[in-house]
Amino acid sequence: MEQVQETPVDPKDHSKPAERKRVKETVVLVTKDARTGKTLQIVEVGPNLVTDAGDRYYAQRGAVEAVTHTFSIGEIVVAQSGLVNSKTRTFGAFKNMNSTYTGRKTFAAGYPKTADSDTDNSGRTIDAVTYKTIFGTTEANYTIRAVGISRSGGATNSDGQLLSYKTLAIAAYVQKTSSITLTVYINHTFLGV
Repeated sequence: MEQVQETPVDPKDHSKPAERKRVKETVVLVTKDARTGKTLQIVEVGPNLVTDAGDRYYAQRGAVEAVTHTFSIGEIVVAQSGLVNSKTRTFGAFKNMNSTYTGRKTFAAGYPKTADSDTDNSGRTIDAVTYKTIFGTTEANYTIRAVGISRSGGATNSDGQLLSYKTLAIAAYVQKTSSITLTVYINHTFLGV
């Protein structure tokens, strides 16, 4: 089994600047042989970028206010190309990477949730909100270079479409084929200072 770790993702690592250690975002991608269920690759990368819309969403949830953008019933999206980091990024950047778009799927049942018990999710912790989805053998069969969380059914280029996203380094690319399943976990860990 191949394991790729792009950067340290220990949620208790306080060596980062104060702004970074308040919220730690970790993406875990697990590929398995569809026939045998054997794990082929685990890619663990972080941090991913929470957008301005994502910051606002978490602030509103923390204040128990009505949310402007409903990310809790959203989708995980994977793409063939990377994105330039921008806090104002929208789903349109992901859509434009795939002429016939196949990389957007609703969360697995029971997600998002805290204190994820799924042992394949190496980024889980009691302080994290975990988003998860599974891409089957007929879905997203290409080299995956970016991962994000989008609103369910949001318009292509309007504001407030992405909660977060991560562009993968070359060593962390995931090759998805029709004989492989892909499980994506996106963890947002809240660590007060």
